[in-house]
Amino acid sequence: PSGDGGFGPGAGGSASQASRGGGGDQVLGISGSEWYAQQAHRAVNQAVGRTIRHRFDWGAILLLDARFGDERNQSGMSKWVRPYTLPDQGFGRAISGL
Repeated sequence: PSGDGGFGPGAGGSASQASRGGGGDQVLGISGSEWYAQQAHRAVNQAVGRTIRHRFDWGAILLLDARFGDERNQSGMSKWVRPYTLPDQGFGRAISGL
């Protein structure tokens, strides 16, 4: 874990892009840490979407990582998934709920 509550390396480096035009240089973009967090959220949402493709599908997705309890990471999940997430209480409790 990065220690910053996200999935990124916590380096805090800049992944900014420079846009040249008009009145000079303008820095746009996000930090390296935020970029890594976005990529991790995108990958998790893709995995969920491959399991449950439409509202009549049934499936179970176990995200057994305490970092998913952080608000930052919950907000990175697709909006339709958020109401169905439960706190991590261990593998045994997760399996018993299936």
